[in-house]
Amino acid sequence: MKNIFTPKKFRFLGFALFTLLLVNCSKSDDPVTFEFKEFDNLSELPEVKDPDPEFVGPSLGSVEASVATQAMLTDFQDGSGDQSAATTDNLTAVSDFSDGLTTNIDDETQALDAAGIDAILNASELTGDYLALVAELETLPANVAALFPTIAYTDDYNRAQEQLKAGIVINNLKSDLVSQSTNEGPCFDAALAAYTEAMKTPIEKRDGQLVDVNTNYNTRLTDADTRYTSRLAAFNTELDVYKVNIRNRAVAILAYADSVNGADAGLAAQLRTYALFYVINSYMVLDTFKTEATSLLADTKTTELAVIDTIKTEKTQLIQNNFDDVRAEADALSTAAYGTCHNQGSGS
Repeated sequence: MKNIFTPKKFRFLGFALFTLLLVNCSKSDDPVTFEFKEFDNLSELPEVKDPDPEFVGPSLGSVEASVATQAMLTDFQDGSGDQSAATTDNLTAVSDFSDGLTTNIDDETQALDAAGIDAILNASELTGDYLALVAELETLPANVAALFPTIAYTDDYNRAQEQLKAGIVINNLKSDLVSQSTNEGPCFDAALAAYTEAMKTPIEKRDGQLVDVNTNYNTRLTDADTRYTSRLAAFNTELDVYKVNIRNRAVAILAYADSVNGADAGLAAQLRTYALFYVINSYMVLDTFKTEATSLLADTKTTELAVIDTIKTEKTQLIQNNFDDVRAEADALSTAAYGTCHNQGSGS
């Protein structure tokens, strides 16, 4: 039988086999591309609106002058020299109350002048006989108490303290984006990479929303401080106006006392006693009003801060809930992507 495999043919066959192997090796080195369409329709993270809340300052009320005192001043200053029966009765009531005092205020009554009135009204606290007189004026009969200023409180003083809500601790969810599967292989790695890429936009948007909420929160805290400072300054200005009005009335009473002293020393003494009572009682009223009003302003600030904290807590929680929803959707899509890998033999 004739041998058909000549040396020349062996060389050709060897070259052909080498070429085939080279082609096969070249094909095995081509990268495998895995495509995952599952994440194309991942929902967007919703917008979260964070409008500024509206805050209205409390109504602090006022210090109201006594109608009876105003009538007495009108009676004194009408130029007739006569007193109405109401004025006479009021001064008699003041004298009767004065006679029952245990504190000797004769020297203070005689020495009282405009400078002394200013000193009393602007004192941080009263001492000596003035302080003792404060305690006794707390037992004023109704007809005498009606001669002095009173505080007109508002409904805002009938307030209830709000409980500050505890803040919500926000976890670093970005660090939780770990592998969704214990499977191994290039297909699973590609699926996880696609998952991570799909979550980049929700993460960035979530982080941006959290920054906005925190920025708004800090701005609102600053604004609350500014409002409180402004309200307190306005109140102190109003308080000074009340002091001036009280001073002017007391000075007018003293002036009338001086004008009648020569003709009626007894009436002058009654008027001076009345003026001292008026100033001391007004100091008490102003001091009480200042304590109550500043407390209301502080409570209002506390309430506003509670509202601000609550908004931050609720908006932060909403952002977190929205992100968790998108992430849960992405997790479900990643499961489908892993299923694709299994269907492709895992790609390993």
